Amino acid sequence: MRNLLPDHRRVPPTRKPPVYLISWAGFPNFGDELIAATWVNHLAKVAPTTDVWLDVREPGTVTALLRGLHPRLHVVNTLFRALHEMDHGSERSLRSLVEDLGSPKYDAGLLALRAAGTLHLLGGGVLHRDWPKNLRIVEAMRAVRDLTGARLFATGQGLMPFAGDPLSDLDHLSVRDSPSAEAAGVPLGFDDAFLLAEDPRHARAHGMLAGHRGAGSRHRRAAGGTPSEVVVCVQSNTLGEGAFERMLDFTRAQLRQWDLPRESVRYLEAIPGDDHVGYDRLRDVVAPDGFIPFQAAWDGDFTLGPHQVWLTTRFHHHLVGALHGARGVALSGKPGYYDVKHRSVVDAGSRWSVVHAGPEMATVGLERLRVPAGFAEAVRAKRDEAVTLYGR
Repeated sequence: MRNLLPDHRRVPPTRKPPVYLISWAGFPNFGDELIAATWVNHLAKVAPTTDVWLDVREPGTVTALLRGLHPRLHVVNTLFRALHEMDHGSERSLRSLVEDLGSPKYDAGLLALRAAGTLHLLGGGVLHRDWPKNLRIVEAMRAVRDLTGARLFATGQGLMPFAGDPLSDLDHLSVRDSPSAEAAGVPLGFDDAFLLAEDPRHARAHGMLAGHRGAGSRHRRAAGGTPSEVVVCVQSNTLGEGAFERMLDFTRAQLRQWDLPRESVRYLEAIPGDDHVGYDRLRDVVAPDGFIPFQAAWDGDFTLGPHQVWLTTRFHHHLVGALHGARGVALSGKPGYYDVKHRSVVDAGSRWSVVHAGPEMATVGLERLRVPAGFAEAVRAKRDEAVTLYGR
């Protein structure tokens, strides 16, 4: 039937094998969506006539968020639908689906997967011991390679707590933190979100001006005095026992110590719904109009900069806030996971204070918070990695 229908796309035909991206975007989660957007945007610059398939959990959500970034972007949920059905009674493995086909639910998507010249697992911290089922994605990638010879990439991965698979057989692997680098036996890399800063056009589209790298003297001066805005987010999910309540109590104590006007306090959502729980508990210390929903931040209706001080549990809040020159406190609600993530941004140049959600949580005075040192090395390294994988 398809060969009877005309193709109305007004872009030149492609002569290169498709690129197939795999991402945990679609929940949505600000960090996952941001990483997916940065890679799709990079491919729009260097491979605008190449078909790009993006496999995510919720393709409708991602299509709406990434609309217009690449002229040949196709958003699907082929692998994630298979994972979902495996968790709900399907007895077929991902390798069986990839190799044998035979299911009208999957075949069209699987044929696109098998046609790709490159399979690229985008960055994140999901391949670890606490979520071992996620490693089935790597099983599917390996099955495609065994069948077609496709190249396999994984970038910006966080592997802690380590699940035992170092991914050493991939054609390219980068990791974002020191423990993951040691476990995988590869040099230390950086989170994929640093690719954001290599393209000011894309950064501005999401309200994130990326030109300063967090290191210029103008930004040091701007951040050196008393901040004019506080940005808060305290997540309620994927935490250690009792961590949420302790972090709420700490947030109240920290805001009292900083003694900034309530009208200056904003609450920035990273995961819709999940992060609203923290806001509900803290709304009496947040400005009456201070709740910033995910979509508003994504659309650029919220300005980030060195005039802010942040107090957040969210890893990519830490990264993006510091990238724009803000000082802050990162809260770690799960040992062996969030502390590793936040420490990677500190080591890259944020110089934020990291506070662990334990019985004793000491507040941090404004005078002790340091201006970010800058992320020029991380931005340069991520840009060079993207060029190595896909060219200029």
